[in-house]
Formats: sequence, C-alpha cells, structure tokens
Amino acid sequence: MLLELAGRHPLLRNDLHARGQADSGLVVDARRLRFASPLDLAGIAALTHTRADAGGSTELVLPADTDVASYIQRMDLIERLPPDTRIVGALPLDDRRDRSSTLLETSILTSGTANAVGERIGRLATAGLGAKAGARAARSIGELIDNAVSHGQGHPGAFIAAQVYTGKTTRYRRLEVAVCDPGVGVLGHLRRNPEYKDTTDSAQALRRALKPGVTGTSEQRGHGLPDLLAHAGLNGPTRLVLRSGDGLLRVGRLLADASTVQSHTSSTWVDGTWTWLRVSFTP
Repeated sequence: MLLELAGRHPLLRNDLHARGQADSGLVVDARRLRFASPLDLAGIAALTHTRADAGGSTELVLPADTDVASYIQRMDLIERLPPDTRIVGALPLDDRRDRSSTLLETSILTSGTANAVGERIGRLATAGLGAKAGARAARSIGELIDNAVSHGQGHPGAFIAAQVYTGKTTRYRRLEVAVCDPGVGVLGHLRRNPEYKDTTDSAQALRRALKPGVTGTSEQRGHGLPDLLAHAGLNGPTRLVLRSGDGLLRVGRLLADASTVQSHTSSTWVDGTWTWLRVSFTP
C-alpha cells in the first residue's frame, strides 16, 4: 500500500488516498511533504506499527525538503518506527538542541507513561501560553491522553507529539498536539454499549462522541471531548480533528461561541483513533 504525503497537513485532509492492497506492505512517501505537524509524526508512527504488527513491511521515503526531514529526525519519528522499517533518503545532521519548552518529541503513550507525558505537556503548555491559559490547555489535552490510554491500547501503545508556536510566524501563540492510537476505534468502542448498537458508520460514531454522556462503557464517562472543547475554547480559536475508521470530523470553536462541526467519510481507513488539537491563545 502506498500513502503519499504532500504539501501541508496532509493527514487533516479528506482527499488523503492510499493506493494498493490494504493487506500489503506499507510505503509512506513523504518526498513532497512541505511541513510536518505533530499529527504527521504521530500518524506515521501509528500507521507503520499497525502494518508491522500485521506482518507487513514498512518503508518511509524522507521529504526532499531538508528542513522538513531535519524536523522529522529531531522529533524522534525515526526512533519510533518499527525496527525493520526501511528509510529511503539521507538523514540530515541531528541538531539536538534543548527544545523542552517548545517540543514534545514523538513519544509512546501507555498507562505506564501517561503521567510523565502529561507533566511534559503541562510544562509545554504553561511555557507557551502562560500559567492560566496553559493550565486550561493541559487539562484539555489530559482528556485526549485519558481516552487513548483507556480505549485505544494496542501494541506498542499510542503515539503523541506536540509543539508550541510562539506567534512569530502565526497569528496567535498556539499549541498543537496529536494523539494517534491503534486501538478498537470510535465505532467499535461505542458499539460495545447496547445503547449505541445502532451506530452504523465511523462518521456517525464520531459525531455521537462529541455529545455529553456518550460512551461505549457502562461507567459514567463520556464528557471528555465536550469538556475539552469548552476548556480549550476559552483561550482563543480552537480546532479539533478526529479520524477513525473511514470517518473524519472537524470541529472549530471561537472563544465562547458554539462549535461548528463537519463530518465526512474518507476513502482512507484509519485503524484506531487519531486526534489533532490546536489551542490558540489571544492575549
């Protein structure tokens, strides 16, 4: 199977298309990738491990843009790929300066690492957004971490990456984080609850997951995503994108305004659940 990543934020787009047999080896061709976000890092890691666990080969073709290739290496994506992954292209010199106030490198997220990762996210959020806004953002991201650990466990775990943008090249200071897990997926999770057995497809499952109280368990849970948007949206413009199965959901929120929701059916299937959150801060 060939997955071509081109331009900016390809994994956020509905026109993402994989060619070839789904049960064959995986080639991720990133030669034309012009900008790598946390979602590209966590998504590539999750994709390659899912394929490797199924017994398929994995290959990553590095970006032709040396700056993008350098970022991929600096964010530890290469270290998180399955051991037998073939890397095509020359890796640049690894510039290992301390970026702990702006970067969370691609990391494995499990129940055993969740607390340490959450602490890193908290320091990242407060350093980038300030104490009050950063604390809100960290609580929101904690919901994503909890969801991945509670419902998305697979081998070797979920993957998470994050970056703070200072506002020099963007309109707002902002924090972007992505969590990609190889678990059962939102549709499979909801259908475990008899109340939601009538959920027919992934896009419908994602829409339902945004409603308070909706969960695939008998526990009193299901406020994670609604609470996430309510907390994060107090800082400034907020965007949330979810991919699971063949569903794609985009949610936008401006401060205290109501959220706007768009759902789609994608031609590319995603095992588990991928979540990308952008929290902006308006002083």
